[in-house]
Amino acid sequence: MTIKLGSLAADLTKERDGEWIEPKEWHGLNPEKPMELTSLPGLAFHVRSTNYPPYVTARQAELERLKKDYPKDDVPADIAAQIEGKLAVEHLLLGWRGLDVTYSPEVAATVTAAEEHRVLRSMIYWCAGRVGKRNVEFVKDAAKNSEGPSAGV
Repeated sequence: MTIKLGSLAADLTKERDGEWIEPKEWHGLNPEKPMELTSLPGLAFHVRSTNYPPYVTARQAELERLKKDYPKDDVPADIAAQIEGKLAVEHLLLGWRGLDVTYSPEVAATVTAAEEHRVLRSMIYWCAGRVGKRNVEFVKDAAKNSEGPSAGV
């Protein structure tokens, strides 16, 4: 089988404008069975890609600042949560559905920056990592389907 080159290309419009992504299920939500996947019907995040240029630039700036503030890479969890949440709300997260709290940028900024909402942040970043990706497509290789000339004739 041969892979269609175009099926490996990212959808840049979706990466920049956002796409609704449903996590569908998530691991670790049942403390009794931490490796079990829990179904998340109706949950979806409208997110831009982690390749969205303003996000990439802002993330790099934050990483550079953190290197100065924490040269030993010992960034406290609450500081990391605030930065990840801030970057998500400012650049990636455009909406959500399926939560008992209505999306607004103000609510999202508070929730995503809270250290205890690491699962929600992880879901948002996981979804943002899927934006603009396509399913790989294959074409049948015509050379494999046809017989070559006979060797002894």
